[in-house]
Amino acid sequence: MHVRLFAATAAALSLGSLGLAGCSSSPSTTVFHTPALQTNGGRATTRTMVQATILATEESNGLAVPGGLTPASAIRTVRALIGRRGITAAGSSTGACTSGRKQSQITNADGSITTTTDLYYDPSCTTLENEEVVTLAQAANGVQAASGTLVTHDRTGTVTSSHVLSLSATVDATSGNETITMTDNAAASVGGSPIDSLGATCTGQPSAVAMTCSAAHYGTTSGTTTGESLNDATTAGTSGAQNATAISASFYLGTQGISLSGGIWVVTTATAFNSASGTFNFTTAGTAGTGSVTFNDSLYTYAETGTLSSTGLAMTIVENPNAAVTVVTPIATAAVDAGGNGAITYTDGTVEPIWGGLVGV
Repeated sequence: MHVRLFAATAAALSLGSLGLAGCSSSPSTTVFHTPALQTNGGRATTRTMVQATILATEESNGLAVPGGLTPASAIRTVRALIGRRGITAAGSSTGACTSGRKQSQITNADGSITTTTDLYYDPSCTTLENEEVVTLAQAANGVQAASGTLVTHDRTGTVTSSHVLSLSATVDATSGNETITMTDNAAASVGGSPIDSLGATCTGQPSAVAMTCSAAHYGTTSGTTTGESLNDATTAGTSGAQNATAISASFYLGTQGISLSGGIWVVTTATAFNSASGTFNFTTAGTAGTGSVTFNDSLYTYAETGTLSSTGLAMTIVENPNAAVTVVTPIATAAVDAGGNGAITYTDGTVEPIWGGLVGV
């Protein structure tokens, strides 16, 4: 399942290795440039741009709605923040099947509430895609905490990724701002060693229509690690207008971890080799929505466009003309379904999976 499409280390990130010096010329020779997709940085930019788009879309679509954040919405927030809709190959939810989804809830002896959500590939609930189990603890010392797991499956029933989730929600007594923080440590199998790690935090007034979010992620497959950090600010539309999110992101190779510093998620022990910015305009209802996203990087002139629908998120990346290319050049397409599962398909024919909203798991 783990397809690593390039091998690089942080030490290899020079202008030459990024493809910026990959040309030669003389008065009688043709100038040759290394295509961006054949460079370490060009391929890493594709992966990190897709990941940042998924995270920004999930954060914004799940949280930035009129009415803002409340601790009572913590379970919905867990699901919305990192793209969880639902799940083990038989599905343990005791709820009724409704359009490919089952959900059930129990109150435990300690007063905590456990919600099990199963998402299926088919509307009749026969082929399990994801199972999410989230336990919301009783509030203590002003903190609302939740923990959970998410297990994804392919259509044969094979486990494709296993995620350990945690969440906390607090309200600042002075400003009234509510902060929700989410972490996800993902492995290729249940109980396996984590190979992807995600952290995300959103802050805003519970009754406001605006909020800010930050996230950082890194993932390692076949010895190569990439990552991204992003910040986005969302304002919910009024009188039927679309919600709008401004996105900025930094991209990394050879990353070692993430941390929360001053309320902002950052990638540690690595220096960003690229950056990108974009916008996301969307209409949402709960954890579903429709909209469009644009994203542009600063190094390879990559341009990404994406469309969010009730069935998932689809993205297309091209390289715009620059010193190396004279025409718009296709780079990759990517798509995830409502469960956050899908793939990146590069124009050279290689494919990289996405499970539970994370690239590289």
